[in-house]
Amino acid sequence: MRWIDVHRASQLVTGQGPAVEPLTYAEVKAFLRLPADDDEAFVNGYITTARMKVEEDAGLFCITQKWDLFLDAFPDDPIEIPFAPLTAVDSIKVTSVAGVQSTVAATVYQVDLASAPPRVQLADNQVWPTDIRHMAGIVIRCSVGYGASGTAVPELVRHAMRYLIRMWYAPRGNDQVFIPPAWVGYDNAIKILRTRGKL
Repeated sequence: MRWIDVHRASQLVTGQGPAVEPLTYAEVKAFLRLPADDDEAFVNGYITTARMKVEEDAGLFCITQKWDLFLDAFPDDPIEIPFAPLTAVDSIKVTSVAGVQSTVAATVYQVDLASAPPRVQLADNQVWPTDIRHMAGIVIRCSVGYGASGTAVPELVRHAMRYLIRMWYAPRGNDQVFIPPAWVGYDNAIKILRTRGKL
């Protein structure tokens, strides 16, 4: 069975979301030149939403977090991990037909973090477990993200977030709505991020 066939039935689930955001409220307050904290709740909401949109548009994860990739079967060719940047494959677990979950020994497989996308494949002279339930019997736990703090996130990512927040907040503080042509600044930032990561 090829990876492309297995991938069609794969599922992505958040195992542990980010503990912080790439931008703090204080940073955004200074960027927007807000005189007071009246809109703090709105700004914090914009920060989270901007991070989620950049992650979705650029195909990356900013702050360190855990994600699970569920599969129905192991392919014959390498498994492509759809996360960037991937820092580690923490574990691969399988659930048997009887419903018993076990961890695949790390010596059974190899992780290639240098490829885009990253890959997991069998080590030499090893075989994948075969006693696996038919649906979502395999879960690959992955660590992704640039780091545990906002300062670890590339400035281009943070810039794209600020650009979004400025667009969203401007109508609240001004009579004239700020509408850049075709979101040119944001689109250009996302294009560079995708090109750099080969996503």
